[in-house]
This record gives sequence, structure tokens and C-alpha cells, in this order.
Amino acid sequence: MSSARLDGMMVAEVMERWPVSIGVFNRRRMACPGCVMAPFMTVAEAAISYGLSPEELEADLVEAMEDRAAGAGREEPGR
Repeated sequence: MSSARLDGMMVAEVMERWPVSIGVFNRRRMACPGCVMAPFMTVAEAAISYGLSPEELEADLVEAMEDRAAGAGREEPGR
């Protein structure tokens, strides 16, 4: 997944497709989860509205998604 792919995506779509993204928004103290504007704002617009770098937010989101995808194939100890 590249951050360029997130450029045109609405925040609500990102959270729906990749629930792990909710943690990124929460860690950055963004109210996107549950916000009425989430279906209407892109990730970049949300970042700018919080005074954040869109590139940094998108990179954090991609990292969380990739970490989740990499972890999905691992078995938990004791199973």
C-alpha cells in the first residue's frame, strides 16, 4: 500500500477498510473516529485541519496497515 493511494480516500472509507487506522487517528489525537465529517474529508484534508503534515499521517497509516498485514500471517504462541 502506498500513501499515494490514500490521497483521494475519505477518512471514513479508510477506517472502514482498515480498522487498524483508527488507532493511528486516536494516537494523533484526531477525532476522526465517530466524526460526522469523516465521510466527506480526505486523509490529507483531515491532517491539514489538525495542523499535521498529510505526508506524515499517510505514512503512519500505511505503516500501521502493513504491520497489521504482516502480523495477520503469524500464529500466536501456544496455538
